[in-house]
Amino acid sequence: MARRRIVLIGYRGTGKSSIGKALSSITGQVHIDTDQLIEDATGKKIPEIFESEGEAGFREIEQHVIARIPSGAGIISTGGGAVLHPENVRMLRMNSFVVLLTSKNEVIARRIAKTSRPSLTGQPPEKEIDTVLEERMPLYRSAADFVINTSSTSAKQAASLILDKITRGICLPEKRKSLLAGVIKTPVPDREKVHLKKISGDTDYYLYGILGHPAMHSKSPVIYNHLFADYGMPAHYTWFEQKDPGVFLSSLTGTGVRGLSVTIPHKETIIPHLDEIKHDAENIGAVNTVLILEDEKFGFNTDWKGIYRPLEGTEGDTAVILGAGGAAAAAVYAVSMRGFRPVILNRSPERAKSLARKSGAETGTLDQVEKFSPDLIINTTPVGMSSNPHLPIPASVLKPEMKVFDLVYTPRDTPLLQAALQAGCSVIPGTEMFIHQLAEQFRILTGIDTPIIRLREMLS
Repeated sequence: MARRRIVLIGYRGTGKSSIGKALSSITGQVHIDTDQLIEDATGKKIPEIFESEGEAGFREIEQHVIARIPSGAGIISTGGGAVLHPENVRMLRMNSFVVLLTSKNEVIARRIAKTSRPSLTGQPPEKEIDTVLEERMPLYRSAADFVINTSSTSAKQAASLILDKITRGICLPEKRKSLLAGVIKTPVPDREKVHLKKISGDTDYYLYGILGHPAMHSKSPVIYNHLFADYGMPAHYTWFEQKDPGVFLSSLTGTGVRGLSVTIPHKETIIPHLDEIKHDAENIGAVNTVLILEDEKFGFNTDWKGIYRPLEGTEGDTAVILGAGGAAAAAVYAVSMRGFRPVILNRSPERAKSLARKSGAETGTLDQVEKFSPDLIINTTPVGMSSNPHLPIPASVLKPEMKVFDLVYTPRDTPLLQAALQAGCSVIPGTEMFIHQLAEQFRILTGIDTPIIRLREMLS
């Protein structure tokens, strides 16, 4: 295993400071406690800082302190809220093993009962733990490489568990080799096959990938691997072209796969195979992002944010959604959040009606676009991809006052967008959806916010 920093994150009372000291004693590496650094820098105790500066002031000081921590090996114990700022996560993740420490809520309450740290919510201690953990746990999971439960361990025992996990590696070599041997048999590029063979026995690498059938059209691997290099993450992203998402997920134990992007046709069928689904993904009925931690699989939908954010400033009343699959469900959710009246048009009226039952949207067939006089048209069908270079609707229905958003991004200038521009419409290319949903997805899978401008550079 490569020699990297060990960063401890988690709620207060889970043992970050004591376990950090134990790790330092065992390994001989220097131990850094960010709360202690803050007190040293300000000359004040943490409760005094909260009293004089408030939580916002404390978080600002914390960010400056974390930014000045030297790179290289060492043991770092963080404050419970360090993960609230994405820049902290970026700095802490750089060339590090990030370990999430957890404990039962009643154990945490008992451990912190006599501390002088101020309340964050004004609630009774037990209720506050529930409230704060509900907010922070998704952030902890995104930032962590693995989890250690400290409810019934001593600091020395927990430190030994951490070192044992790091020494053994993040996967079982034979499971990793079997997985990647299967990937190599799929239509991945030759250069990817060479790289997968090279890392197949490396237990220091996390794996991520795009899961779909087909999946080879995706540009995500190139972008993710550039980002992993940017942020010093020992990880690789590849293509997982698989017919059965359930069978594939069940094969991942011990392989070191940490996260998945999910594309057609698996966004809906993958749901029964997940342990937990975020509320927006549940409302939409589709998952395009899966975070895997300790064999638990958490489902998210970032497609809707990839549609919602590029529509900022778009005005109008009616939005027509072409298609009735997982991406259409995300589009209905996004336009509804923007105040539009959604209309779902699909080749199969029954499929459109099925989706509409969840959202209350109006429905129709693709030849009824003009009937609804849309201000906004969003294409969520695969029509227009390089393999299907056609228009999902007749060009004659496009009017200058319309805005047209095509979620297809390969090619960038789809037949629909070309026809819309010729008709005088304003357009949004699918690359915008891809960029915004990927930024949100990368944050979920790694805890790191990546600048939109950086993603645009990589796609240009």
